[in-house]
Formats: sequence, structure tokens, C-alpha cells
Amino acid sequence: MATQTSDRPVSPPGTGAGDAERDQDLERRIRVYEELEASGNWPGALGATDYTAIALLTIGLLITFFVWGY
Repeated sequence: MATQTSDRPVSPPGTGAGDAERDQDLERRIRVYEELEASGNWPGALGATDYTAIALLTIGLLITFFVWGY
């Protein structure tokens, strides 16, 4: 029996076993992603402030190593 990345057993195609459960799970996942997309609030997503901080820290690190190398 094949497994998904979540290690939940998957029935072979054409057996019909678990199709309803798989369909419900797929519909639930689709709804969750549609709600997240509609709200515009993705938990853990980086914003402009985060990217600015990363860029400044990178530039600071490069300057520090350049000065240290002199």
C-alpha cells in the first residue's frame, strides 16, 4: 500500500476505499487556503519590514567582514 508524505495509508486507484474521506479532506484543505487567501493574512509570511531588516543585516555583516579583513 502506498503512503502520502503524511504517512497516512492511501488506497490504490480504482478501489473506491476511502474516496469519500479523501474528498472531504481535500475540500477542507481547499477551503482553508481560500480563506487564508481572502483574508490576506498568511501566518509566518515575511513583510517589507522583514526584508528590509534582512538586507540591512546582510550589508552590515559584509561591511564588518570587509573591515575585519583589513
